[in-house]
Amino acid sequence: MKSKTIPLGSIGLIDKVEKDYGLIHKIFRGIGGKTNDFEGKTKLLLYNRLTHAVSVHQILDTYPHELHELLGIKNELCERSLYRTLEKIGKCYPVLIEKYQDVLKKHDLVDPKQIMDFSSTYFEGDNASIGAYGYSRDKRFDRKQINFGISTGINGVPSALTIQRGNIQDKTHIRMLLNVAKRVLEPGSLIIFDAGANTKENKGRIRDMGHHYLTLKPKKVTVYKKHVKIFSSRSKDSFVINDQGYFCVKKKNGDEFLYIFFSFKRYMDQIRKKERKFLKQIEKGNKLAKKALKHKAVKRYPSKRGWVDLFPSLQSTLADLDNPYINGVEGFFILESSVDADPRKILGLYKNRDKAEKFFRSLKEGNELRPLRHYRKWEILGAVFVCFLATAIINLTLRMSKISPDKNVKLLKKDLINLSLTVIYPKNRFRLKVVSNISPLINAIFGGFVYRYGDKNLGLRW
Repeated sequence: MKSKTIPLGSIGLIDKVEKDYGLIHKIFRGIGGKTNDFEGKTKLLLYNRLTHAVSVHQILDTYPHELHELLGIKNELCERSLYRTLEKIGKCYPVLIEKYQDVLKKHDLVDPKQIMDFSSTYFEGDNASIGAYGYSRDKRFDRKQINFGISTGINGVPSALTIQRGNIQDKTHIRMLLNVAKRVLEPGSLIIFDAGANTKENKGRIRDMGHHYLTLKPKKVTVYKKHVKIFSSRSKDSFVINDQGYFCVKKKNGDEFLYIFFSFKRYMDQIRKKERKFLKQIEKGNKLAKKALKHKAVKRYPSKRGWVDLFPSLQSTLADLDNPYINGVEGFFILESSVDADPRKILGLYKNRDKAEKFFRSLKEGNELRPLRHYRKWEILGAVFVCFLATAIINLTLRMSKISPDKNVKLLKKDLINLSLTVIYPKNRFRLKVVSNISPLINAIFGGFVYRYGDKNLGLRW
């Protein structure tokens, strides 16, 4: 037989989390029913997401048979059994989320500061049963999509997942996410979310659940201008975060606190963007005006006194045109919270929202959830949950290794794939297994854990 080389890093991630938390066994125990090797097939689906992320029907052609032994699969596999496993995971998805949350709660992994955010992924093809057209974060408005929401702690460990049709709004979606997350949240937890889900009803619901909230006030110019006047008339706190200066005025508004912030750097960035936009619109308008004059188009509109003819002409002026996009609230943003705290601390907490955004990036780019190629409901739900769990396994392993969970997953996967287990079949000799390509990052994550997969008595066997 020829020697086979297996990417070993993803197996190490799965086994390390299984050793410390028993994650896979506790989540999928009793789910497979009479299905043979259900946990092993689930590990294979997870392994695929953590390695090359090929489509399900290519898994058996991509990875060697020797991998099955390492994942605990004893029986012969076929493509249909993998699809059935994915379908079973989708059908049991609400139960699996609860079991996952039970593991987090048992090991005290649920952070009292939770970030809730929403994203979407689109489909290849138009036959997805739960797909719908809606606002696409991926800028693929020509494709059906699904929306999904996650709740993740500041410690980088995700605690909840919801999957909905692609046309649901964030302000509605957050209610479902709160219902899923409430199983593990301790009373008094702080829920951090963006302006898209900020409504009076949602904030009231969070308070009724016994939690606190921190969110961004939607930027409506007339409302913001009132608070800008308050900001101008009061004494301000000033501080620096990440080399960026901020001024803040705190104001009590009924049962909540408003934190009115101003950043000069933010102000300059917004002014530059609006100036560029204005210049583009002027250039575009001039072209349109010249085109109208060339064709001498006349538009007619009815009025009480008869027809009004509009003749296109280009007005010339000696003064600079005022930029209509500049509205006087540039550089300002307002945070709303039920917590009375120091403005610096409040802003620091809100800036942690990037942990949710990095989780989405790991989910969609690192583990390649985008695009989805399934079209049946249960397979779609199963694929999203498997990808979610694979990303959670990465974050849990990095946390155990005391490495930042914000590590770029695409770069991490290169090291995981390069870490290799080579199975050698010498002529008239016993089979040998050799671990190779142990990089400094792999050594920091696994330590001596990876050597368990290789043979330790090579000298005696020759």
